[in-house]
Amino acid sequence: MNNPSRFRQSSNTQSFNYLPAWKQNDCEERKKYQIILLPVNQPREDYIISSIYQMFNTQDIEVNKLIYYYYYKLKESGPHQFLTNKLYQIQQEELEFFIPQLVYILIKNDSPYLEKFITTLCSKSIALYQLIKWCWVSYSDKDRTDKNKMKRLQRIDDQFEQSMLTLHNDHSAVKIPNLQLKSYQNVVDLYLNNLIQMSLILKTYKPEERKPKLKNFITRANVALEKYRQKHQEYYFCQGITVPFTMSKDQDVAVHSNLVVRIIEGECSCFNTKKRVPYRIVVETIDPHELKYKQPKKIQNNSITNNRSYANLDDDSMEDFLQADLNQPNKQEIEKKMEELAKNRNKKEYTDLMKITQKKETKKGMKIFKNIMSAVYLTKKEKITENEQDQELILQEQIMKNLQLYKQFTNAIEEEQFQKNRQRFNILFPEKTNERTQSCIPKLNSKYRQQGQRKDKNYWLKLYKENKKNGFRNKHKSIKQLTALGRVRFFKELIQFCPKQEQILKKIYVHLQYDLIEKKLEKNKVDIHQDGIELHSKFGPWDELWEDRAEMIKRDSPYQHFETYRLKPIIVKGGDDLRQELMTMQIIYKMYQAFQSHGLDMYVKAYEIIVVSASSGILEFCADTFSIDGLKKKYPACKSLVHIYKEIFQQDFEEAQMRFIQSLASYSIISYLLQIKDRHNGNILIDSKGRIIHIDFGFILCISPGNLNFEKAPFKLTQEYIDLMNGRNSDLFLYYKNLMYRGFKALQGYVDEIIMIIEIMMQDSDLPCFERFDIKEFRDRFKEEANDEELQKYVDKLIDYSDNNWRTIQYDNFQRMTNGIMP
Repeated sequence: MNNPSRFRQSSNTQSFNYLPAWKQNDCEERKKYQIILLPVNQPREDYIISSIYQMFNTQDIEVNKLIYYYYYKLKESGPHQFLTNKLYQIQQEELEFFIPQLVYILIKNDSPYLEKFITTLCSKSIALYQLIKWCWVSYSDKDRTDKNKMKRLQRIDDQFEQSMLTLHNDHSAVKIPNLQLKSYQNVVDLYLNNLIQMSLILKTYKPEERKPKLKNFITRANVALEKYRQKHQEYYFCQGITVPFTMSKDQDVAVHSNLVVRIIEGECSCFNTKKRVPYRIVVETIDPHELKYKQPKKIQNNSITNNRSYANLDDDSMEDFLQADLNQPNKQEIEKKMEELAKNRNKKEYTDLMKITQKKETKKGMKIFKNIMSAVYLTKKEKITENEQDQELILQEQIMKNLQLYKQFTNAIEEEQFQKNRQRFNILFPEKTNERTQSCIPKLNSKYRQQGQRKDKNYWLKLYKENKKNGFRNKHKSIKQLTALGRVRFFKELIQFCPKQEQILKKIYVHLQYDLIEKKLEKNKVDIHQDGIELHSKFGPWDELWEDRAEMIKRDSPYQHFETYRLKPIIVKGGDDLRQELMTMQIIYKMYQAFQSHGLDMYVKAYEIIVVSASSGILEFCADTFSIDGLKKKYPACKSLVHIYKEIFQQDFEEAQMRFIQSLASYSIISYLLQIKDRHNGNILIDSKGRIIHIDFGFILCISPGNLNFEKAPFKLTQEYIDLMNGRNSDLFLYYKNLMYRGFKALQGYVDEIIMIIEIMMQDSDLPCFERFDIKEFRDRFKEEANDEELQKYVDKLIDYSDNNWRTIQYDNFQRMTNGIMP
């Protein structure tokens, strides 16, 4: 697999330089990679061993460089054995990133040294064994059809399991029983299999039935886990389900929080697709070893999970729960139901909409109406003929009637938003029912008498009565019943009465946007008894930020005091091959590292992907995000993306603009280099800070939807994007171009690492992205040897070609007509 063009011999010295041409002049880099030649009469094998030894015979070994040479020297026994020994010196946190590559190398090549190394890793921890095992099963799916290969794969698979069974407890020489470990692994596999199968089973139910079914499923999953936990209290790892989440990338300390101890029942949602229903859940995780020193707290009133006691539920043991999917319809029935639902989807949704709006079921009706109204109208409009004009007029009238209903529904949604804010406030400041309302007045009089602030004898009593008139501290009135000025005064007085809570109260004051109400009241001189100012969420469509929601969940968790406690929102997918997405995310993360190493203000969201099998997996959910398609449907009055940004971010609009540009530059480069397709507005998210995030990498490198390669633009750069950067002639657009240039420059030093990941995974691969892939063409896109001027022209050319590309616009229109995705 060696690439001769990458290894150049210096004319001045007897040495080989493992460097691209542009780096040859960098003396320090050349010293790192330089391999001194031995005498001519020395055998080549000895030379290679000696040169590799000089490079890696240090305490600080760069794992990227080690994996690079390990792969390209795989067929040379001496260096291969030496480099395998060096793998033992790498920390587990650094090595986890390359587990898919190391496992794939072993699947495709016979190597007793690598086989022994990976087998040893399986004895380190249950999570590491789980990660290796799932990669082994997933990437060997093609080879298992060959009987000869199957024998070898099964032998090594058994070897991995035997190694895991030798796992010892920390700080103890006592061995965990093999039968217990093996039984636990079976439980984990079956538990995860049930979660994944649920993604397919949900498709057999009507859309409105899916979420209740999912909630019931989660309840049973928690009950089964709790009973299994109680049955095996003596084993710390049996207190949850091990899922090999890697160390969080935003943490400074390595925390292996990978034991799922509970699924939050109130935090779940379903995503409807044509073939299956991926769903989002939130799981609580801890490091299993912390259970040796701490125990969960007993929480009496748990508002997050279902308050029903385990005794009142069906007697679901872990085994009963794990066999639940056997009673579900078989795969053929599921697929048949999928096709029927997909065929009748639009017709049925529109019929349901009419029924719901007529019954005035506000919450449900408005949600369906907002998601479908534009799509139904536009789809009908595209198919209109002269003979259908009358039907079109009738449809328009019906939509206008629904629009009137939609306006009526707005009040219901505002009420719902207020209830969320009030619930959060009540959690932070619970009411003390055993304390009289007026009991604080003598204390306040005494306090402010000392400070010389008392106006007269009954000043505070008068103030209390005045506040009571406006609703302040009145038990029989809610904050919603206060006037606009009353809401402001409520917090002003509360801050004054509770000086110890001043910082928290001010944070909530700003969070609820009462500071903006105060400014509007002063500006408009609104009368004290008028309440014409509406309360809008500062975070627009995101309602409540994940950080705040996570804090509320943690307050009610029995594991809140664990230092390794983490909340992880994840998406469970069944029937999807995530191996290609995992490779893509590895490359994206490498590119992000390049941007960071050069100090660039460029943003990329590298979310975690865990491959469970060749057709299933788990993805990290991107919290605080909304698709552009969803935003356009949520704000139909906004004509373009720039208007949506102004509506959402308001006084923070300029900061959101900058973050948009910094993320757009990153994803523009990534989209071009990896040739990412299917870039409609359902696959592009906006987060609560204004940054864009791309998801769904099913079409990369050489494949596209329908293999038509319709999206020929280097990346997506629509007029909306340009308008959000104040136009082509603006300073912001110049900043965008500069980030693009600097991003390409930063990546030039990482080409070998990126190509290594691809070359390893493309060996005898069944992934569709490698069918017609040309690695030379891929390398050429980086322009490694281009000077500054050439690189700048190259970037400008890519931007010019992408600017309002006709094919990009037409692809968005196609998605609007076929799937109702807003362009």
